[in-house]
Amino acid sequence: MYRKLYQTADQIEAVLRERKAPAAVIGGRVLPGFIEMLLQLAPGTRVNQVKALQADLALALGNANVRVTQQGSHLAVQIPRAARSPVRLSALLASLKDIPPYTAVLGLAEDGAPLLACLTSPEVAHILIAGTTGSGKTSLAHTILLSLCQRHRPSRFGLVIIDPKRSQESPFVRATEHHRLLDIAHTTEEAIAVLRRVVAVMEQRNTQLEPLPRVAVYVDEVADLVQTGGSVVVDLLTRIAQRGREAGVHLIACTQKPSAKTVGSLLKANLPLRLVGRVVSAEDARVATGISGSGAEKLLGSGDFLAVTAGRVIRFQAAMPN
Repeated sequence: MYRKLYQTADQIEAVLRERKAPAAVIGGRVLPGFIEMLLQLAPGTRVNQVKALQADLALALGNANVRVTQQGSHLAVQIPRAARSPVRLSALLASLKDIPPYTAVLGLAEDGAPLLACLTSPEVAHILIAGTTGSGKTSLAHTILLSLCQRHRPSRFGLVIIDPKRSQESPFVRATEHHRLLDIAHTTEEAIAVLRRVVAVMEQRNTQLEPLPRVAVYVDEVADLVQTGGSVVVDLLTRIAQRGREAGVHLIACTQKPSAKTVGSLLKANLPLRLVGRVVSAEDARVATGISGSGAEKLLGSGDFLAVTAGRVIRFQAAMPN
């Protein structure tokens, strides 16, 4: 392993030197999903020069999914591992103690530490989960919601589900039965009716000091719902995103198609935590993460995600819900 790491470091330095963007590899880490090499740029080498050489590095290292990203004051070259270690929700929950209320488990961050998200924080509040088929977005959403259900009684945490896939018999549906406040909505008409009830409760709660139970509204394939439901759906989801946190209502929305046309207005309405798996293009990555150059189109799928909030970007391996 050590010999391979040294060879990789030499290859990276050689490519950058040949392309007139010299930098030294000053350290590395073997993480659950990838190997990360930290770079120190030589005087005169610009960050954008190195980032522009991502394709050259991928070719030299024989791995199409190499990413160049910023880690604090250094750049990092991330090289996917052939075999990734699975992360399971049950193991993470067993290892964690003193988790604050309404804090969801996401997975393991790139430094190997558990990654959590507190719904009551303004930097979380509402969550967008984006990624193509196979990225693991539905599995991640189930992990988030199951981690909340397992740690809170139904009197303290409730769940509303809008699921056009009609997955009535899934383990997730059975496991969340006692926390569901309404029947699962499958059609557009059912979804609109459910969202109207949620908004009505939310507006009644605005004067309460401690709204209970806190409610997560989980919308699978939100872009499809917006397309079929039109402005009515957009208006209802926007009201939840703008005013829900104070009323104890949190929106968790999944989408395969994070385009500006389908979810742009919702993002502007404040979904502060973005969990982005592999997407089709750099433009979809920009819309989903809210930043340019995130490299989400280079992620590996199967639970390889970026968490983006308050200007921070953290790569993590999502926990599997079983």
